[in-house]
Amino acid sequence: MPGLRPFSRPLRTAHFFRPQVRLYASTKQDNRRSPFSRQEIEDDTTQDFRPPWVYRASGFLIYTTIPIAILYCVFVADYGDREHVFSPIRRWAQRRKDSFLSLTPEETALARREAATNDVTSGKEAS
Repeated sequence: MPGLRPFSRPLRTAHFFRPQVRLYASTKQDNRRSPFSRQEIEDDTTQDFRPPWVYRASGFLIYTTIPIAILYCVFVADYGDREHVFSPIRRWAQRRKDSFLSLTPEETALARREAATNDVTSGKEAS
């Protein structure tokens, strides 16, 4: 068979099994080097100009501002007088706040008795 030749080149299996590594400009400085990474020529454009505290501050702001914004939208934002999706939780929170800030009937009776005794004693001292 003149048209068919035996395959004389070795298979390049190393090319198929080599991990596909994408090279990105890193935003953080990493001193660990992967054995699979290719070293590029580093110039000033691949290094990040931001100091490390920027990453800590942005992480802190992400974890604080998002919950604050959610709580504001649920409990404070004005959606008008009609019923909306946050109305049940707002009613629940209002009941909890009212029960926390109000007096029980026993405490109300005690406060009235103390006010009455204070009025009586202050009236005697004034005369």
